[in-house]
Amino acid sequence: MKFCVLAKISRRSVSFWYQLEDHTYAPLCIKESNEIPLYFYVNGNDFIFGNAARDLFNRNDPNAYGNYFEIIKDPGKHFSIYGNKKPVKQLFYYGIEQCLSHFLNTVLYKGDSIESYRPHFPLRFLFEADIEDHEKSLIELLFQEAGYFNLDRVHFNQMLFGVLAQKGVLPKEKPILLLKGIDDVLYLRLYKNINAEAIGAVKLEGQGADPRLKILADMIVEYIMLQNSYLAIDKDTEVAFLIPFCVSLLENTSLIIKGDAELSDGNSYWFKVNERNLNDRLQYYSNDGMIYTVIDDLLKSAALPVEDVVILLGTEEISTSYFSTKLQKKYPYVKEVNAADVRDAMKSAFTMKPAVVMKHAVAVKPVAPPVLARPAIPAPALPTRKVPPPLPPKRQEHVSSSPIKTPGLPEVKRPPLPPKKVT
Repeated sequence: MKFCVLAKISRRSVSFWYQLEDHTYAPLCIKESNEIPLYFYVNGNDFIFGNAARDLFNRNDPNAYGNYFEIIKDPGKHFSIYGNKKPVKQLFYYGIEQCLSHFLNTVLYKGDSIESYRPHFPLRFLFEADIEDHEKSLIELLFQEAGYFNLDRVHFNQMLFGVLAQKGVLPKEKPILLLKGIDDVLYLRLYKNINAEAIGAVKLEGQGADPRLKILADMIVEYIMLQNSYLAIDKDTEVAFLIPFCVSLLENTSLIIKGDAELSDGNSYWFKVNERNLNDRLQYYSNDGMIYTVIDDLLKSAALPVEDVVILLGTEEISTSYFSTKLQKKYPYVKEVNAADVRDAMKSAFTMKPAVVMKHAVAVKPVAPPVLARPAIPAPALPTRKVPPPLPPKRQEHVSSSPIKTPGLPEVKRPPLPPKKVT
């Protein structure tokens, strides 16, 4: 059966989707969710990925790991599993493969080890705007080094532009300025047209959401801190974490906004906020004017007039009437991406042809030839050894007397299959 698995990666979490032959794509749910926070726990042969590891990390367990993209900056940092010492960057590989094993067992109903599926497993990576280019390459190389050769990177923005152009939302030749808000950071990426590579990019801290969302998140955190004075809370971190949660709250506002808010440690706390106080704070908020300066500078550096550029709001944190109205006061073309557009673009990600996948894999390999040369040796060597087989006995003697060419050796260096514990 043909299938494909897509992993969407951000600095905080990874989400999974899959598609089976002749079916539409669907979320790969593990413990009732397809999104898993990037936390890891390793103790002896015990490996845990996700929420349970996050709980241990927040309890300062020395065997728990968080802040993945920060800790991998230290090349001397390691962990041990099955008695083997591994660089900390491989935590991500172990966690993802654990989820791929879950897919084989629960969706395809395969009882085999994932090891035999690695070379041909159709795996796609969709990187969020908060992942740097060198971090994308690192993740791809981790999997290529382990024997995954049917990989590809999904260029989601171009797929989204294609969908919007088909719907008549985007003109094909106009420049596009795509805005995305992640964890209260605003990412701006400028494209010459729907088919072009990015010609400019910048990020703006503290501006990745409708200001009302940030104010509401701030008030919620203040209330929780006041009612639970024993908590040690990093306010800025929790405010950024609660912004997506506040989107739905503002869509259904009432005089008293209340409910249970889940903080970044996974624990929920009750809160209550007066809408009038929210509006009062909004009147004194004046920090969102800097977005005009950043947009103008970015367009000026690319020699693009304001009236020629379409500003596209790509995430729900900024796709609000307040935010778009503010931009429309100065920029003539402001469009919003809706949920249906995202779904249609995701469909395109699962219809990529295998030829494109292999082409991309070959293009990526030269990034780190010392690493990729090792798994690539067996494949080209087999045809060469089969060309001169006039005397079968001699060929057997040659193989037995040359341990370097034993096919099993590269497999020893691949990371072992992690335990099947997923939370």
